[in-house]
Amino acid sequence: MTTTDTTPSPALLTHDQQRVAARLVYGASNQLIARQVNLTVFTVASHLAAARRKLDRPGSSRAVFTHALLTTREVPPPSAGPAPEFTKRDRQIIRAVAEHTLNSEIGDAIGVRADDVRAEIDAVVAKAGAHNAVHLVGLARAWGILTDTAPPCLCSQPVPAAATATAGAA
Repeated sequence: MTTTDTTPSPALLTHDQQRVAARLVYGASNQLIARQVNLTVFTVASHLAAARRKLDRPGSSRAVFTHALLTTREVPPPSAGPAPEFTKRDRQIIRAVAEHTLNSEIGDAIGVRADDVRAEIDAVVAKAGAHNAVHLVGLARAWGILTDTAPPCLCSQPVPAAATATAGAA
């Protein structure tokens, strides 16, 4: 080992948690992940919940959690072809999805009403050829659109139960 070599930082997640989370960055549902890795949906959910706790993202959306997984290099980004020609606005939407859990927060970040956020996200998801917003975040990392700056920790902020139910859709 030379002095310019660096040792990778130790993984926070177990091998099984990484195996499950690696499929999340492709936008897979818990049911699909369970089929892919031959686990029960309950076990997949348990692995993802444990990983969320370890990364201090217990109340975050799947997109924010994906950004944290990729920023900490716990999982590799999804394979991606060339990036589409994103506008400045598209990039703003991608960053907001990666950094904010609630539609109201995303709306504030991109300057639209919370009711209009889904349409804005769906348009960029379609342009990217992504499966959903979670996959969009993974692809954005692969394309170099999102930097190594992790979203702020949400663990000190109480998240209403209704918010976590709708956040899974983002």
